[in-house]
Amino acid sequence: MNCPLCNSKNLVEVDTIDHKILYKLYKKLTNESFKHLINTDIRQLLCSECKLLFFDPMVTGDENFYSALQKIDWYYMDDKEEYQYAKQFIKNTDKVLDVGAGKGAFANIISTKQYVGLDLSIGAKELAEINGITIENESIQEHANKFPKEYDVVCSFQVLEHVSDPYSFIKAQQNALKYGGLLIIAVPSEDSFLKYVVNGVLNMPPHHVTRWSDQSLHYIETLFELKLINLNHEKLQEVHKKSYFSTFIQSLFLKPTIVDDSIIRRLVSKIAYIITVLIEKKVPSELLPYGHTVVAVYKKVKL
Repeated sequence: MNCPLCNSKNLVEVDTIDHKILYKLYKKLTNESFKHLINTDIRQLLCSECKLLFFDPMVTGDENFYSALQKIDWYYMDDKEEYQYAKQFIKNTDKVLDVGAGKGAFANIISTKQYVGLDLSIGAKELAEINGITIENESIQEHANKFPKEYDVVCSFQVLEHVSDPYSFIKAQQNALKYGGLLIIAVPSEDSFLKYVVNGVLNMPPHHVTRWSDQSLHYIETLFELKLINLNHEKLQEVHKKSYFSTFIQSLFLKPTIVDDSIIRRLVSKIAYIITVLIEKKVPSELLPYGHTVVAVYKKVKL
């Protein structure tokens, strides 16, 4: 087993996911069965070289899996803080490639009309077409081979963590960029409260198969023709505050682990929720941790 980013064999096993618990969590969330995807226990590994956290086996979701998630009304949001942050780096004349574009919401945020979206989901393409946005069902690897050095900006929002071959994915994004162009990557931050969330099913396979810290995002510079020019952590969003407080309170009583369906965990979770309701409005914002997402902005440079 090698690291999927830097290919190092220097790996440490961090935790193990009981596949029976994982299956139940997804069943509860979607009311659908994914036994064809979730049928073996999954290890979480840490690469000692690039600090990437990843899962083994790297089971990724199929079309049926993502179709089930798209039925959840909050799964595709029309606006996100990372969209607004990324927008400031994009000029009216830039040609933009949005990888894993979903229904193309980012196209409505930026002013340039030279927008191309890629997404493997047929359902996402259909949602985009309703709003007059064209999304191609094509991988970034295929697209970059056809259009090398074509774009001023290549971006991916909440996509990299879904990819089983992050090296190939980032390499293709780089290849699609002009020299001097920008690569903008937004991912869930492993330096945020997410690191301690128990039973956070959408941060596990087959949804997320990698987890990214600031260290791993910095390491990308050493592998590609990319220089990190900005790293921005969003503030803790209102929608995530209950999750943060509940996670923090639970950690005072029980050791954080990836999954836990024990009776004591359920009891502590209920107690944590009650305390959260009482205190969440009283804690000053300056005492709150990083929010869900970190955005890394790289410039393509000649080595």
